[in-house]
This record gives sequence, C-alpha cells and structure tokens, in this order.
Amino acid sequence: MGRPLAPRRKPSQEALAEVLEAIGDAVYAMDRDERILFANRRALELWGKTTDEVVGQRLLEIFPSIAAGEPYRVYRSVLTTREAAHLETVAPALDDRWIELDVHPAPHGGLVVVFRDIDDRKRAEAALRDSEERFRSMLEALPQAAFVIRPDGQALYYNRQFRDYVGDSVGLDLADRNALLHPQDLPKLAEARRAATAAGVEYLVEARMRRHDGVHRWHRIQNRPMQFGGRVAYWLGTAVDIDDIRHANELLEQRVAERTAELESANRALAAQIEEREAAEAQLRQAQRIEAIGQLTAGIAHDFNNLLTSIIGNIELVEARLGSIDERAGRLLSAALAAAGRGASLTGQLLAFSRQQRMHPEPLDLNRVIAGMAALLHSTISATIQIEITPAEALWQALADSAQIELVLLNLAINSRDAMPNGGTITISTGNVTLEAGQRPEEPLAGDYVGVSVADTGSGIPSDILDKVFDPFFTTKEIGRGSGLGLSQVLGVAQQLSGGVRIDTKPEEGTTVTIFLPRADIAAPHGARRGASDRRGSRSISERPVSGILLVDDDPDVRAVAAEMLREAGHTVIEAGSGGAALERLDQETPHIDLLIADLAMPGMSGFELARAARQERPDLPILFITGFADIARPEDGANEIVLQKPFRADELAAKVAEALA
Repeated sequence: MGRPLAPRRKPSQEALAEVLEAIGDAVYAMDRDERILFANRRALELWGKTTDEVVGQRLLEIFPSIAAGEPYRVYRSVLTTREAAHLETVAPALDDRWIELDVHPAPHGGLVVVFRDIDDRKRAEAALRDSEERFRSMLEALPQAAFVIRPDGQALYYNRQFRDYVGDSVGLDLADRNALLHPQDLPKLAEARRAATAAGVEYLVEARMRRHDGVHRWHRIQNRPMQFGGRVAYWLGTAVDIDDIRHANELLEQRVAERTAELESANRALAAQIEEREAAEAQLRQAQRIEAIGQLTAGIAHDFNNLLTSIIGNIELVEARLGSIDERAGRLLSAALAAAGRGASLTGQLLAFSRQQRMHPEPLDLNRVIAGMAALLHSTISATIQIEITPAEALWQALADSAQIELVLLNLAINSRDAMPNGGTITISTGNVTLEAGQRPEEPLAGDYVGVSVADTGSGIPSDILDKVFDPFFTTKEIGRGSGLGLSQVLGVAQQLSGGVRIDTKPEEGTTVTIFLPRADIAAPHGARRGASDRRGSRSISERPVSGILLVDDDPDVRAVAAEMLREAGHTVIEAGSGGAALERLDQETPHIDLLIADLAMPGMSGFELARAARQERPDLPILFITGFADIARPEDGANEIVLQKPFRADELAAKVAEALA
C-alpha cells in the first residue's frame, strides 16, 4: 500500500494562504513547541530558505544563532504571557539587519509573526540623525546667531549664540521672533519675508534686534531657503551684529564728509588763490606792458623832440632872415613853425603818458579849477550835450599841476562828447576818497585822495578792449578824429602825480572816469612851482650878454641850432658833444665860461653827472639843463635846477638863460 494522502485544504484556508503570499510583509506561524507551521514567500526570501527547509522544523534548529537575540526573547514572552508585542530590533537570522516585528499569540497556543525589513530606513534615519547632529554642531560653532525655521514660521532650532543674545526664554513662534525686532524695522523685514517666501528665494535685511538687556542693535538678517524634492523644507537664517560696523561707517561717512568739505574749501581757496594769482599776473603783465610802452614812447618822444628842436630852431633862424624880406616865404615859414608846434604838443602827450613830463605840483582846489574852465568846456562840447558840475563840499586840497589837470579834464570831456553823438549828459563831480589797495595797475595805492569824475551817458566801453584803452594811439574813433593819446595822457599825468585812474563802464549805459589825486598837506610841497619873483631876471639875452656859454649836447643837430640861437643873440658859444669834452673845455682859461648848458640824457656822462663834476671846480657856475625827457629826477645834492623842455624856441631859450644867470 502507498503513503496516505494529505488532507485536502478547505477553500477558506487556500484563500488565506493566497492573501498571505500577496502581502509585502513576511509572515510565518509556529506552534507552542516552536515548530514552523507556515511561512509565506516574503519570509522565505528574507531567510534565504525554501518551504521544505523550514516547515515542520523547530525554529532554533533552523536558526540556532537567534537564541540570544531580541526577537527570540519576545517570542518566548508572548508564548508565556499570550500578549502581542511590537518592536524594532536587529534580526540575527537576517545578518543583524533591522526589522519591524509584530508577534501575536495564535488560538491553539502558538504564534503568528509578521516582520518587515526596515534596515534601509533605519540606516537612513541614522544617517539623517548624524547629519542633523553635524549640522547642529556647525550652527553651534558659528560666531553669529543662527536659526532654522519651518515654512509655516515655527522655529526648529536656535543656536547658542542666538539664545545667549536674546535670552533663553524666547519662544519658537513667529510672533516671538517679531517681538525681538525694533518696531520701526518690523514692516521692512515682514515685507522682505513675504516676497522671498512667495518666490522661494533668499532675502537679506538690516534691522535692529533687541538684546537680552533691552538694547536694540543693528543686525544683518539673512534667510536662505533649503529645498528638498523641489519644495522648501526649512529656512536657514543668520543674524550678524553690525551695530559697531554701522556706527563706524557713519563715523567714517561723517569724517569723509568733513574731509570732503575741507577739501572743497581748500579747493575753493586754491581756486581763489589761483584766480588772485592770475589776476595779479594779468595786472603785472598789464603794468609791464604799459611800462614797456611808456619806455618806448618816452624814447620816441625824446628823439622826436630833438628833431623838433632842430626843425623849430632852424625855421626861426630862417624866418628871422627872410620873413621881413619875402612875405610869401614868411607865411610858409610861419605855417611850418605852427606844424612843428603841433608836433611838440603831440610829444608832450606822449611824455605825459610815459610820465616823463615835468610837473609843477602844488595844493589846488579842484572845485575852483573846474569852475574856472566851465566856459571852455561849454564852448568845446556840442550844444546837444548838457554839462552838469557837482562840486563836493569841504573838499580836500589836491597836490596837482593846474595846467595838466585842465588838460586832463578837457580830454575826458571830449572823449565823453564823442561817445554821445546823439546828445546826452556829462557830469563832472569831485569828492574826498579813502582807497584800499587798487585792483588794477592803473589804480592808485591805498591812501587819501581827491577824486574828480567825468561821467557820460554814452555807449560805454566794451569789456574786450577795456585793457587797451590806456595804450598810446589806441582809439575806437574814426580815422582823423582822434590820436589815441587822450586816456594815455590822462593816466600818465595821474600816475606822475602819484595818483591813478579808475574806469567804471557799462555798454549802452555810459562810462565814468575818475582821476585820483593825492591829498595835499597845508604847506606847499618841496619843488612847488617857482613864483614870478624867482624869474625876475628873465630879461632878453641881448640885455645881459655874457662872454661865454658852454653848450653840451650829444645830438649835433640840436647843438648846432641852439648854438646859432645863442650866437644870434651876440654870445660866445663853445660846443661839446659829451661830458668829458665839456670838462676839458671848462679847464681852459679862455674864453671864460659864465654858463653851462647841458643835455640831461647823454651817453657816458649824464647832464647831472657833468654838473656835479663841473661844480667841484666851479661851485658858483650857473647851469641850465635841456632835455627831450624832462626827467623830474633831481641831482643827489637836491638842488632845484632849471630845466628847459625840448623842443624850445629862441625866446624860451633866452628866458631860461636869463633865469639861470639872475
């Protein structure tokens, strides 16, 4: 007979077996003797066994190594207590892999065990715990406050620096952290948090955060989203105390602003100094230019005066011989003499500009001088122009030459007339003035002055030519209507009298020219004009002939005509072309020298040097100086010498000879 057939399974048992095979967990059952009655496919896979190897076998026979393990201890406990158990433990039967174990008592005294492999999850959890621990250690090691916040605003973690700063009592809610912020900074931080949360991006805000002692200090608060699986898992934030840096920056900015202001002030001062230097250099260039023009003008005038002296003298000598014989020749000679006289007037203007014209300064009442020439001004100026004179009361006396001042005022009035072709008003006024240092080279030095102004309502002077108006021969008038010497003569006269000139002008509104003359002391200054009583000896040469005149001039033409003038008057004339030759003639006994006539400007030995040498031998020798410069310089002994200005006529020479011998 064969083996007995196994009992056929009931349909319900077959259905249960299929279910247990289909589930993902490992399931097996054992009786009270620990024999395995059933093991599903998942259990066999985890054990690495077959059904025949386990079913009907005792558990410890299959897995002897589990006797000391936690799962077996739980099996024994449930068999005894008949109470289900659940645990996570290491399974020795599975090479110590982690399993989740559920043990239930069976109805007939055995056990039903359900377990699943959770080793990967447990290892991942362990790795996560390690990572979180390292993360926390790193946050704790940070020198600044740090915190981890969930997307809903709940705090997960504050590091020690954060807790030490705000105090351990701070809560985990968003409201607790908002309470730490300065009320003025909270809206700014809330808006930044809202915008960054919506966009899922990092944000940074500077705000004041309260310290545990209640002091708010500035922090740079930075929050960065940490994403996993495409979503924000939490926010990692830091708060760096920048209060000291901020105050240092504010102090630095303040100092930079102060230094910038100082630098700007220094730059402005430097620019002003540069501007002042440029203005001073411009004034110096203008002064040097005027001085150079003056020297050139003086040289030209000197040479021209020598020519005019020869021309005028020779015309007079010829006129004396032919004038009474040939009437027509006399008229021609008179016309030539008049033309030469106009040339002499022109050189006088040049000398006035170059300050080489001899002045006779004396205390003057300018109001009286202006009143005395009022009739001349009215007759000279057009009837369409009104002249107003406004004299100042209690006017100081001015140290000036009356004739030169009259000439200056007439020149200025004519200039004003020419600036008003359609009529207008000329105002002549006076006043006492105390000036600071002048701003332009033509203005005087600081001091007390008497000012006389000539103002017009004419076209004014354009600014681009204002620096040129004192140049000789510069004029804006039509050809033939002006020599260009008017203002240059005005400046020359004013500066020779130790004064100056100022021009105030506006285009199309008018021009005011003010002459500043030095205030005079009560007593007449040294060198004032010689009175008529000093010249009582001015009789004609023929009335007091002398036996010998030594005439010294380096220009042979001037010397020849002057000698002929003196000889025509019956005098004996000894000529010399230099100072050395004159001294040799002076040593000779005959003819006797009663008068020395010497040119001031001669090469080698000047007229003053010749006079000093001559008077060492002849202290009482009368001397008459002639010059085309009419230099106002005095000899070192301070003597008030007699000077005859070139060009001169015979009667003028006669008068000076008589004055020298008086």
